[in-house]
Amino acid sequence: MKTITIGRGDGCNIYIDDESMSRRHAIIKIPTFGEMEIVDMSKNGTSVNGIRLRPNVPFPVSRKDVVTFADVAQLDWAKVPDPLKYYKLGVLIVGGLIVLLLAIFLVKNLFSDSTPEQQPVKPAIEQVQKPVAPEQPSQPEQEAPSETTTEGETTAPPSSESQESAKEQDDEIIDFRGTARQNREKREAAERARQQKAKEQQKAKEQQKQKEQKQKEQQKEQQKQEDSKQPSEGNSSKKEYKPEMI
Repeated sequence: MKTITIGRGDGCNIYIDDESMSRRHAIIKIPTFGEMEIVDMSKNGTSVNGIRLRPNVPFPVSRKDVVTFADVAQLDWAKVPDPLKYYKLGVLIVGGLIVLLLAIFLVKNLFSDSTPEQQPVKPAIEQVQKPVAPEQPSQPEQEAPSETTTEGETTAPPSSESQESAKEQDDEIIDFRGTARQNREKREAAERARQQKAKEQQKAKEQQKQKEQKQKEQQKEQQKQEDSKQPSEGNSSKKEYKPEMI
């Protein structure tokens, strides 16, 4: 709690220079939360809204009240500190922010309701080329046996023969799918074998080509050696035969 002194004395918080004022004319008690109180401590008296106070008796007062000292001076509330000033300011700021957020939220909802909903964009899926399966011949659709009923007659349940025929047709479809899968596997195996054979033939051609190249190089080397031997033999024969002396 804070206490404000009012009077003509030098140590008063609010100084009023007048002969009618006491040195310590009155005090104001300012609690952190709650009503303020004023206490008259003078000889000439203190009035609140025209009501004279009893000396040394606390009296509730607010900033809207008119306080008069000795009927000559009036209290200036601007000189009285307000402990709730910053608290009120914080409340006002928080309230303004809440109102602003609510306004933004309402405007956003209005715009979202007015704009058409956009469908979510599907992520691009990488297209992978799949092996084309052999076309299967379309199976003739089984026509449901038309059962004509007349008035007063009930439809008979399917016979065992029709059930057996349907089962045989299902077995044929399963067998057809199995043979189609086997044919596809055979074609894939034949393709792999063909590729392997082509690789082996290419490798054999390369080896044959290398062999022929090597033989050609050997023949060239032998030819060079033979050419280098022939001149030396001719020179030796010329040196051996000498003309006879007559």
